Amino acid sequence: MVQVIRGERPGTGYRWWDNHVEGSPEVHVHFVERSVFGNGIGIKVYGELKIAAGEIVYARELKLNCLQVLLLTPEVSRGVRTHGLLANKWIYHKSEYDNFASIDIWDDNGQWQGPGAGPSDGSVWLDFEALGE
Repeated sequence: MVQVIRGERPGTGYRWWDNHVEGSPEVHVHFVERSVFGNGIGIKVYGELKIAAGEIVYARELKLNCLQVLLLTPEVSRGVRTHGLLANKWIYHKSEYDNFASIDIWDDNGQWQGPGAGPSDGSVWLDFEALGE
């Protein structure tokens, strides 16, 4: 069963650094895998993420305490030109408690797709695999 998580952020539209706008992504979690080994616990989360370019996603929104690795793949749909999009991420303080990832969307010409430029309500659907604790 899919669990839908919508980030609630006060002050949507607040610029927290140049060229990045804080918004509230929509996260659909499909599967959570937990592995216990030695003195640690590894958690893998699989799902979909609806996010605009320049927004951030917190580890808590991905059902993690800390985010270490985030793999992103843009979804392709017929009739909507999403096959030429690339998703980049930057994880703030990897492995620290309650960190976040900034996500940028680029087209195949190297142009940054600003907030509101995506094909789905100004956003892009990304398949994700997140690893953390």
